[in-house]
Amino acid sequence: MTNPPSPANKLATYLDSCFRIRVKVPGTENAVLGVLPVVALLLVWTLTTWGRTERLVVPEGRVGDTDGGPAIGQACPDDTSYLVPGFRRIDVELEKDRFETFLTGSVASYPLHSLPSREVEGGVRVKLPRGTFIGTITQEIGVTVGAEVTPVGRGGTRLPPPPATMTVNLWVYLFEDVQSRLITRVILPSPMEVVRSLRALWNDRRPFWNVGHSFKRVALGFLVALAVTFPLGIFMGSFSRWKSLFAPLMTFGGYLPIPTLVPLTMSLFGTSELQKVMFLALGFGIYLLPLFVRAIEEVDNVYLQTAYTLGATRAQTVWHILLGIAWPNIFDAMRMGFGIGWGYIILAEMVDMGSGGVGALILVSQRQGPREHIYLVLLIIVLIAFITDKLWEWGGDWAFPYRRMKR
Repeated sequence: MTNPPSPANKLATYLDSCFRIRVKVPGTENAVLGVLPVVALLLVWTLTTWGRTERLVVPEGRVGDTDGGPAIGQACPDDTSYLVPGFRRIDVELEKDRFETFLTGSVASYPLHSLPSREVEGGVRVKLPRGTFIGTITQEIGVTVGAEVTPVGRGGTRLPPPPATMTVNLWVYLFEDVQSRLITRVILPSPMEVVRSLRALWNDRRPFWNVGHSFKRVALGFLVALAVTFPLGIFMGSFSRWKSLFAPLMTFGGYLPIPTLVPLTMSLFGTSELQKVMFLALGFGIYLLPLFVRAIEEVDNVYLQTAYTLGATRAQTVWHILLGIAWPNIFDAMRMGFGIGWGYIILAEMVDMGSGGVGALILVSQRQGPREHIYLVLLIIVLIAFITDKLWEWGGDWAFPYRRMKR
């Protein structure tokens, strides 16, 4: 009876199988291997942005220079001004050479966790770090007539139980200590910060409206490019002199940086919708034309010789032989080309932020905040590109079912 292989031998065997050429991977293992890089990326992202989260309890006040108070779920950028009326600021020594700042009113005091603050006319103005108002609480406060409550803490004193109580409304502000994380929130927000900003993106930025505008532009640009490059690609792939005529332009387009087309189309079409569609059409055309020509040229000459032997006309040879055999590769080129359109749309929409779209949404989030919306929009773009790619894949399986047959 043979002994079962040790864990070390199993690991060595599996590592060896990872470097075998063209072996079949079981479905479950294939799914697990595909998830591992994503999990590793999320783990690194979480560890580099992990920080100590703190809660700040402050009395009701005004956010910024407006007369309105905070709202539940309201996110604030860095150095948001928060005015607490009717309070004053005091420093209490907790330990030797260690002080804590408190907001002190007539009946209660609240620690500021070393946040910058100053007394102004009518109250105290506090600089809040980047964070979110997560809710309100009510607190029963003991009241002694004519007395002021001393802050509670190490080094502080506690008043005797008061004879009466009153209810105070307070706000809970959640923020993260940026000193406790490797990468600050301004540079890279954590995964949970990105998730928490989803509500603000949904309520304030109309993501589906912007995505709809972008999808319409991508689709129109793709159709315009297809109307030009598809017949031209067939002519260039089928007839040698047509290829000699347009090959220099195709080569020139292959070396042309796509971003340079933005000012070119702006000078021709302004900043209207037509400019965005034509920019995308040029980008699509430069990418699709060489792929269409190659798909036609890769048809083996043996099929042409067979067609000529059977007496096929020139039009029949092009339509039924060259185009008929090249259709799967042409479809794959269209599928890949439609996907890169989501990269080009960012360039087109960043020019005119008022026109909407995912590009304008990213630029507004980069300039005005919150930065978390940039990552959410990128995730939305990837999700839409994945869904459309799957639709293209299902369409290819329906149109060319023989490609999935086993040889």
